[in-house]
Amino acid sequence: MKTQASRINLLQEYELAPDWALFSQETLAAIRDCSLATLERDRWAGTGVPFVKMGRLVRYRKSDIRAWLEQHESMSSTSKI
Repeated sequence: MKTQASRINLLQEYELAPDWALFSQETLAAIRDCSLATLERDRWAGTGVPFVKMGRLVRYRKSDIRAWLEQHESMSSTSKI
């Protein structure tokens, strides 16, 4: 239950933040409902959400997250592919 509560908190933090806000990969993983390993693989492949490197830290802009999500519309069936 602790994981679900923290995911809800991360999603609420994201929703309330301005477009210029930066988020950790934990927040992005909560938004995309994926693992940190998936985000790392996407960064390596160049297919994920654009990111900012600040030293060793990886951060994601809310505006970039929203744009990426809009480009990847959800599908109700695989027959659309």
